[in-house]
Amino acid sequence: MAKRVAIIGAGASGLTAIKCCLDEGLQPTCFERSEDIGGLWRFQDARADAERHA
Repeated sequence: MAKRVAIIGAGASGLTAIKCCLDEGLQPTCFERSEDIGGLWRFQDARADAERHA
């Protein structure tokens, strides 16, 4: 049975950590607060969000 590993964040480092875990036979579980992967590299315009929620 593979050891389970928690990965916090699905940004560049989190995705790399997942790949390394899989390469080593570990079972990673990733926790990401947004709906998509990419972390800070996935730019979202805050102004568009403000207009949508106003």
